[in-house]
Amino acid sequence: MIENGATPPVSTDVREDWVRSPITREDFAARISALRARASSHDVPALDHDGLLRYGSRVVPVSPTEMYLLRPLVQRFGSLVARDELLTLLSTRGSTASRNALDLHVMRIRRRVLPLGLRVRTASRRGYLLEGVG
Repeated sequence: MIENGATPPVSTDVREDWVRSPITREDFAARISALRARASSHDVPALDHDGLLRYGSRVVPVSPTEMYLLRPLVQRFGSLVARDELLTLLSTRGSTASRNALDLHVMRIRRRVLPLGLRVRTASRRGYLLEGVG
């Protein structure tokens, strides 16, 4: 909030906003709601080295294999990750790198990430992408 007549600040972050005083409570509440909506639309998941996947204020643990498969999905959040790339990751882990094995792991990942508000979408025969629900 800035004083009436003051020079407005330069906003460099989409989650930043300003208003001049005086402002009504209703207008102030509306601005806060709009900022919260904008901020949540820019949330991205984070996967740490301990196998904890975080999104917003929620956290779930993932297995070591799920962690290896989730890493590129998290790094390219909202973008397609090729099926072959995930199969290669499975094979480097010493796991069975079949299509069925990958499908099973992706099914488990889907179940694991849903409580966070995330989902894994399939691009038929091409790959997968991780995105927010809603």
